[in-house]
Amino acid sequence: MLHLPDPVHPFAVHFPVAFLLLGSVAVALSLLWPNRYIVRLAFLCMVLGALGATWAHRTGTHEAAAIRYVGESTAAAVQEHKNASDLMMAAAWIAAAGAAAAFFSNLIPGVSLMARLVASAACLFMLWTMQASHHTGMELTHTHFFGPNAPKPFPGTEEVIRLRVE
Repeated sequence: MLHLPDPVHPFAVHFPVAFLLLGSVAVALSLLWPNRYIVRLAFLCMVLGALGATWAHRTGTHEAAAIRYVGESTAAAVQEHKNASDLMMAAAWIAAAGAAAAFFSNLIPGVSLMARLVASAACLFMLWTMQASHHTGMELTHTHFFGPNAPKPFPGTEEVIRLRVE
């Protein structure tokens, strides 16, 4: 039987990162060698990565909504992490759409090249937003001690607000 870890978000983020990185490499290689196998690898990895990014995004939003009170600086860091992951997920879906267009139009050279260029540009933006999302997530974990193993503040020791993730 499959047992997922209790806070599933830290587990869920690794799946899309692996596929999106491999898909980005395959998209870049498809510009140099538009081989059908490389284009197929780019398509499959980008679609699986975008689906995984959607899953990771939903688990993060769900787990953040379960936290009732945090400090104001932590709430701002959570919002910054969510904004970066919103951009990353959108870029992943655009790159996946470009890789899909390249895969399905592989026999039409001009259309396939344009789709691979769009996918490459989306991959570059996605890699930048992936780094930003990773950085803000690590900041939450190591600076704000936000997460499943974070120490809980004593009542009255910190100004608290309700966490709202929009």
